[in-house]
Amino acid sequence: MAHRTRLFALVAGLIAAFALAAPAAEASVVPPAQYCDVHITVPAQWSNGYVVAVTIRNISGVPVTWSATVETQPPGYIVQAWGANVSVAGSTVWILPWSPVLRPGQSVSFGYTGSGPVVLPRVTCQPVV
Repeated sequence: MAHRTRLFALVAGLIAAFALAAPAAEASVVPPAQYCDVHITVPAQWSNGYVVAVTIRNISGVPVTWSATVETQPPGYIVQAWGANVSVAGSTVWILPWSPVLRPGQSVSFGYTGSGPVVLPRVTCQPVV
C-alpha cells in the first residue's frame, strides 16, 4: 500500500512539474483554421437548383485574405452569383472577392444560384503577408 501511495505521489509530482514548466501560449496566436468564421446556408432548394448564401467574418486580430471555390457536379453549374465575381475552369468555379482583405471583425457576404445537386463552397482565409 505504501508503495502505491509513493508511486501515485511521484506521478502527481511529475505531472505538476510538467504543467509548471510548459510555456504559456500567447493569446495573440490564432491557429490557421481559426482566422475566419464561415457561415454557409442553403435558403432555397428545388428539384433542379438551389441558392447558397455565405458570410465570412474575420475572427482574428490580423487582416486576412479570403478565397472560395466551388466544385460543380456535371451537368450542374453556377447560374449567377452576387457579392463577388466568378471565373470558371471546367467544373471548378472560383469566387473572386470584390474586396479580398478583411480587417479584424469585418465580414463579407456572397452567394450563388446553382443548377443540379447542391454544392457548397470551400472557403479559405490566410493572414495578409
